[in-house]
Amino acid sequence: MTPKSGYATTRHGQMHYRNTGDGPPLVLLHATPKSSRSFMLLMQQLTAHHAVIAPDTLGFGKSDPLPPNLRMETLAEATADLIHALKINPTAVFGLHTGNKIGAALSAGWPKLVSHFILCGMTHSIILDRSTREAAIKKLVATPFTKKDISDEEKLDREEGAKSVHKMYKANYDFDLTATLQKIKTPTLVLELAAPEEDHLGRQATAVTEHIPGATEYTFEGSDRDALELRTRELAKVIVDFTSDTET
Repeated sequence: MTPKSGYATTRHGQMHYRNTGDGPPLVLLHATPKSSRSFMLLMQQLTAHHAVIAPDTLGFGKSDPLPPNLRMETLAEATADLIHALKINPTAVFGLHTGNKIGAALSAGWPKLVSHFILCGMTHSIILDRSTREAAIKKLVATPFTKKDISDEEKLDREEGAKSVHKMYKANYDFDLTATLQKIKTPTLVLELAAPEEDHLGRQATAVTEHIPGATEYTFEGSDRDALELRTRELAKVIVDFTSDTET
């Protein structure tokens, strides 16, 4: 099933989104510098179980530019407006990398809108200490991009989001993930993508989970930023199993 496209009006600008499927709603929040295009394969796997909505974060894809004085809470506010506009509350939320910060802020600040939250990211993305997380991200960003077969879709994502990347990373560095997690009451799954090249950072899922009452954890060993493409079926199963087992 080919996803449809639409726009939702938020107090911070127009947000473009893709949607497909039937069933309980599920919002997918993407990484930086990607867009909702990065979820196309995952959406195919989820469409039989959920009404899937994948928005382009402001500043990326076909959405309006980033608002001034950017904070993750601002992007969560825009996502809350999208959820209201589409009348899909409460909805399950899956956030990857930058998306996990937006999803955390959304779950903490607008708990009635979120039925389940899946906080997903490579190890560097879920480090609680801000300075350590910042150093790990900066090291990753500084590493030359060597992927041989970059798709046209990914090239387009990078072009469309080029002006927003540095502002988004700064908002990530400034975000108090620990304090935010402690406010979350929503059933939460912490999903760590444990890449071999990040073994030196140590596993982080347990530390994250301890800050969220009742949260559970799951680790994809030997995974990395290509999990959406290389482990799509497994990722979809984890999502569906979690949202089904913890229905509210």
